[in-house]
Amino acid sequence: MTIDGRVVAQTVGELRAMLAKAGDLLAGFQRVVDATRTLVGVDGAGLTLAHEDGPPRWVATSDPAMELLEQIQQDFGEGPCLAAFAEDRVVAVEDLRRAPRWDRIAVVVGQLQVRGLVSVPVRLQGQPVGTLDAYTTNPRAWSAQEVDALGALAAVTADLIHTGVELAARDVEVAQLRQALVGRVWIEQAKGVLAGTRGISPDAAFQQLREQARSSRRKLADLAQEVVQDAQRERIAAVAVHDARVQAAEARARAAEQALRAAQTGFSRRTAALDRAQDTADIREQAADERDDVADERNRIADQREQAADARDRTANDS
Repeated sequence: MTIDGRVVAQTVGELRAMLAKAGDLLAGFQRVVDATRTLVGVDGAGLTLAHEDGPPRWVATSDPAMELLEQIQQDFGEGPCLAAFAEDRVVAVEDLRRAPRWDRIAVVVGQLQVRGLVSVPVRLQGQPVGTLDAYTTNPRAWSAQEVDALGALAAVTADLIHTGVELAARDVEVAQLRQALVGRVWIEQAKGVLAGTRGISPDAAFQQLREQARSSRRKLADLAQEVVQDAQRERIAAVAVHDARVQAAEARARAAEQALRAAQTGFSRRTAALDRAQDTADIREQAADERDDVADERNRIADQREQAADARDRTANDS
């Protein structure tokens, strides 16, 4: 896909202006993901960020397929996104089905039609803290223009992260930055989950999280991560249930259609048999009528002969 550098610059400028005014970190992440999907012309996009004691995990996705793709890589502990983060480089896969290194992932996501995949590191102070990822449903040879566009969006993400965690000192150690970043991200996501599922305000959701963390003597970030991951699993399960229901409904529709066709075929056959029986009855009735006509003609001739004989007898008597 050909990408106009002026469009990239305009999009990045609009994102920076928008993000500078936005106070919601997760909403900013989602805007970057949505812009990635539109600007690069892909079927899905996602953003992962590092966890303080483990590999990066998704924080924003454009669609359920991207979310599942990110989750599968986390579960397997391998994949293009994790490789891009660990090796601090762009990982571009033209066709996942033809990439032996990722054959396990290709098997699992085969039903999602994930073919092309690219991951670009998100860097802070020269160190990777996550990845910006995109996929296509058709094989794709990723161009330098597309990778550069993703890199520009990853840079916007890095700026958003730096502003979002509100770290004043520019010489903060990367490890400290990651820890602060991850804690803030999980807490913000957990607030959104509780606010949406319980119908409460984000502030009330935060108070509930803090009270639960204190009562269970757990770190607030750890509890928030558990809340978000539980909600994530529920969404994935809901997608699977929805797919199963759709498949069952389609199967019932196909069965009903087959039954209707069978009934229509049987009715047509019975109608044809009745028509043939009626034709046979009509032929027989016509033959009977013809025989009756022949008999009537014979009777008429016989009557005429009898009348002629009577006339001859009368003539003979008169003589």
